[in-house]
Amino acid sequence: MILGPMIKRIRTSKGIKQSILADGIMSRSNLSRFEGGKYYPGYDKLILLLDKLEMSLDELLFLHYGYAQPVKRTLHLNLVEAANRYEFDKVQAFSYECRAMYEQTRTEAFYHLYLLGQGFLLQHRREDEIKRLSEIAEQIKPYLLGVDIWHLYEFKLLNNFMFTLDSADAVFFGLRAVKEFDKYHDFAEARTIQQHLMQNISRVCLNERNYEQSLFFLQKALPLADKTNLLYDKIITLVYYEITRLCLKQKLHGSVSSRRTVRRN
Repeated sequence: MILGPMIKRIRTSKGIKQSILADGIMSRSNLSRFEGGKYYPGYDKLILLLDKLEMSLDELLFLHYGYAQPVKRTLHLNLVEAANRYEFDKVQAFSYECRAMYEQTRTEAFYHLYLLGQGFLLQHRREDEIKRLSEIAEQIKPYLLGVDIWHLYEFKLLNNFMFTLDSADAVFFGLRAVKEFDKYHDFAEARTIQQHLMQNISRVCLNERNYEQSLFFLQKALPLADKTNLLYDKIITLVYYEITRLCLKQKLHGSVSSRRTVRRN
């Protein structure tokens, strides 16, 4: 992949001279060679150039591919859009396409997209090749357990497949996510992902009446909503927080009442 010519296009469109862009990163002659496709700088230097151009690597690749997303990203967006519109035939077709891409490339993410499509169909009683959500969970859990250090992809994966897990598994992986997220404390995008993840884990726990754990994860989610200015998510989290507190209070009150009844008998 030759990115130099694209760097040149971005630089000239912004009216930045080679000497200015190269300053403190590499020699002007090396930048000229890079832009001409005759020199390949290290990744660290490429990131510094992009930072100076106010450009992310994702945006650079988007421009490099002619204002188009990579195949994996395109399939993901198509799958999610079809699901949001409840276009079940399209969800099925895109899930098959993802599986075919996995068989062709052996890229795990394509298979995860296939499972995501199948899971959506199952949720809406349109079962296809996979018949039970537990089958999906049993394929996602080994992947998460097999990764020594989680990165953003693993957090997103857990969040996307939360609907396949029971509260015990959700809590198990959620506690690991809390620890793993410490490394991403200063990475802005990670906070939004973590907020959504903590909120979704709490909902799984709430649905199974595991109120103590639900409250634990909601207490993690609330300050993250403040930090990332997620007003809607903060409101939703607060609603679940109050519901969980009320349910927990009723549970504890019921336990006390039961003990008193036993003592009287």
